Amino acid sequence: MSSPGELLAEALRARPGASVAGGEVLLPALTLSASVVEHNLGVMAAYAAAHGFVLAPHGKTTLAPALFGRQLAHGAWGITTANVVQAAVAFEAGASRVLIANEIASAREVELAARLLADGDRELYCLVDSLDGVELLERACAGRGAARLGVLVELGVPGGRTGVRTVADGLAVGRAASAAPHLFLAGVEGYEGVISSERTPAALAEVDAYLERLADFAEQVLAAGLVERPEALVSAGGSKYFDRVAALLAPLRGHGGQPATIVVRSGCYLTHDHGIYEAVSPLAHSDRQADRLLPALELWASVLSVPEPGLALVGFGKRDAPYDAGLPIPLRRVRAEGSEPEPLAAASVSALDDQHAYLRFPAHSAPGVGDRICFGVSHPCTAFDKWRRVLVIDDAGRVEGEIATAFH
Repeated sequence: MSSPGELLAEALRARPGASVAGGEVLLPALTLSASVVEHNLGVMAAYAAAHGFVLAPHGKTTLAPALFGRQLAHGAWGITTANVVQAAVAFEAGASRVLIANEIASAREVELAARLLADGDRELYCLVDSLDGVELLERACAGRGAARLGVLVELGVPGGRTGVRTVADGLAVGRAASAAPHLFLAGVEGYEGVISSERTPAALAEVDAYLERLADFAEQVLAAGLVERPEALVSAGGSKYFDRVAALLAPLRGHGGQPATIVVRSGCYLTHDHGIYEAVSPLAHSDRQADRLLPALELWASVLSVPEPGLALVGFGKRDAPYDAGLPIPLRRVRAEGSEPEPLAAASVSALDDQHAYLRFPAHSAPGVGDRICFGVSHPCTAFDKWRRVLVIDDAGRVEGEIATAFH
């Protein structure tokens, strides 16, 4: 007799050919379209090549080694991570370069970083924004016997998160990093995504002003001769304004004495979404679908109850779906005994509990108990972290396999 754990493992195992819409997999389930991922990989690789930057996609979006491998195979310069643990995942997935787009502030993390650098074929970079941070890294790296750790000075936004607040402070941090025996200054970094989540003229003007400050900071660092390597790194670019990064940092590529490699860290392009990035991504609304990013993620769940007119409770919640940048978006439904998806017109999710979604609907589109509902999501970064496995589906909605995530 099989144990409960064995029964669960068998039930969760991706069965090739199983129909998600047809109710042949356990729900709720997060699905990833194989063809859309391939399309998005090609779109972003072509855009990077055309606009003169290299791509180091932020791995925390998916933290899926199999997807890292796909991004690297499509020409990614490296992988960006948020911490050293994620960096180890990226190296294990085959990356030779990892940019930790964050400060490191503990000796234990530096120890792991040094061990990762023991393989001389790897490049590892992190951010610094203070003299104390430089001193901490230098002290922790001393005596480790590894290659020197690369650092980029981060220029922040007043009222935002990390990063020096003035160019003068940034230059002081850069000089300290350049002089540290166990570090080397690789360049500068910034993140314009904290400024806004809109593409209004006012928002774009703020983003551009910040990027102009970042470009000026980079020019001053280069003019001071603080970057010892032939080519500096200048990194920015989340998934909302990478077009502005490409335009405003482009002159640094031909900088007179020391050119720069522009490293863009967009991560959400791989799956795109139906919410925030569909609204603000520069590649969301091209006239040609071949040039557009398309949403690859969908969440399927069953209607559990229709307790009153206009309200259904669906079997997923905050543990299953992102909700920090918009609630899930009803797309279509399959009736309990049916197999053909149909639009779910004028429905919306009004709230999420831990395991329940509140689906509001007009009388003419009332769902029934057992109906399977397909939802789009907003913000992939807080979708993947809720799942240990994501089903990969073909264009007919049938399971091709699964990808595993490495969140801890």
